[in-house]
Amino acid sequence: MSNILEIKDLCVSFASDGVKERAMAVSNVSLAIPEGRTVGLVGESGCGKSVTSLSVMGLLANNGRVESGEALFGGQDLLRLSDREMRRIRGNRISMIFQEPMTSLNPVITVGRQVSEALRLHSGMDARSARARTIEIFEKVGIPEAERRFGSYPHQLSGGLRQRVMIGMAMVMRPALLIADEPTTALDVSIEAQILRLMRDLQRETGTSILLITHNLGVVAEMCDEVYVMYAGEVVERADVATLFDACAHPYTRGLMASLPRMTPKGQRLYNIRGTVPNLRAMPSGCRFSPRCEFATEKCRGEKPELNDLGGGHLCRCFYPKDDGRSPGGID
Repeated sequence: MSNILEIKDLCVSFASDGVKERAMAVSNVSLAIPEGRTVGLVGESGCGKSVTSLSVMGLLANNGRVESGEALFGGQDLLRLSDREMRRIRGNRISMIFQEPMTSLNPVITVGRQVSEALRLHSGMDARSARARTIEIFEKVGIPEAERRFGSYPHQLSGGLRQRVMIGMAMVMRPALLIADEPTTALDVSIEAQILRLMRDLQRETGTSILLITHNLGVVAEMCDEVYVMYAGEVVERADVATLFDACAHPYTRGLMASLPRMTPKGQRLYNIRGTVPNLRAMPSGCRFSPRCEFATEKCRGEKPELNDLGGGHLCRCFYPKDDGRSPGGID
């Protein structure tokens, strides 16, 4: 199976006012998205998931900079394209659903106009044709009274409807790749289920590949074929979704799994990973997870582990991947 996108050794840094040294937010990240598949990118807030996607889209903040790496899409390295060249791809062949639609949609322009402008820009449709196609996509994503909603402003729509508008905007050009960054954030579980079902239906209909960025492992289990786990700017584990849930190997991934709510005896505390993600300017000298790891040794604290293949494409960045039955917090 060929890949629609291959990211190789991506490194991204950020500058801060008054600080000479740049902070490395993403370090040598490599991942591949096969055609027609859904790949999950998971990890805590601040681990570099969104920065990775924004780098690919050419949407880094002014203080961000791609230091090295490649992002190969259709034979082109997206990281080397000019802003003008990226504008031809962005919203056309690659689309993105952003985390919070209320802040991603323009509050002073109707949602219909915001969606239809992609059609006019990339396909040269006239205003009437673009309006008809936008209403059609609104109906397809489940927006009631689509023709009336065409003239609505974002604040006049509920969170679920705004998210549907974002999905309609992302899918209106039938992109080859859809990057969904926390597409169900702040939505209740019933709306979340509808949004995920809608994304699956659109994928089956169009063959679009999806990069799903989330910290919700339930969404990962339902949506993804393959999963990459990030921690402190690095990929620490990669596996197909069944392997990740049945036999995850990295202590960080195992900690995430152990943190999932479950039926436990009354009074038993839920497991949590101790500590916090390290400061980007003060990374541990060895394994970046070692200060929080229950199983860390002196080797972990002094040497940096590589991303090794455990077999069958299951990758893990750990000197001691799970091979002894131990689980964080003693939870099996």
